[in-house]
Amino acid sequence: MQTTLPLRQGVALLLCLFLVAGGTLGCAAIEEQVKAHPETAIGVGVGTAAGMLTGGLIFGSAAGTLLGGLVGGLTGGVIGNVIEARTQDRAATSQRYNYSPAQGTILKIEAVEVHPAQIRPGDTINLNMRFAVLARNAQQTIQVSERRQVFLNSSAVGDSTLQVQRMGGTWTSSQPLTLPANTASGSYRVVMSVTADSTESTQQTTFTVVP
Repeated sequence: MQTTLPLRQGVALLLCLFLVAGGTLGCAAIEEQVKAHPETAIGVGVGTAAGMLTGGLIFGSAAGTLLGGLVGGLTGGVIGNVIEARTQDRAATSQRYNYSPAQGTILKIEAVEVHPAQIRPGDTINLNMRFAVLARNAQQTIQVSERRQVFLNSSAVGDSTLQVQRMGGTWTSSQPLTLPANTASGSYRVVMSVTADSTESTQQTTFTVVP
């Protein structure tokens, strides 16, 4: 069963800008952002494990509601706070997409990244995405679900969804994940998706756990 956790507003007002190269993010500075603001990694408010999937912990501070947890081989790990920022306003995003209100809601993931891409058990990775969202009304906020799923050998071992109201524009979003000390080595697949008004955009990437 999933437990909904109310999350505290205003974690981080600034993320480093993601540099796009061939659809991937050149943003190692995300790691420094988390180190500089440890509350985004360990949580200023800590959710209990009761009702979460197989005892996975969620530490959350974001302007939304976080659901989900860790199962299987990632049980005992920690899903951290989402840090986020609108890195481009609606006007600039609309211009890039040549948007008109007649198009309705537009939602598109522009790039995803797991950083670092190779880690050891007990280490922390960041699940990063950047996406654009546009609606007819420039003043309208949109209910967006940001989902991050982690798979090992086609089995889901992590699933986290942030439900949040978004103004139109381009958003960057990063969520730290600390692996348990007994994490199995191998290649893990991460599927990141955003959903709003029955519109969905998905991209995926991988990371490797080495002994």
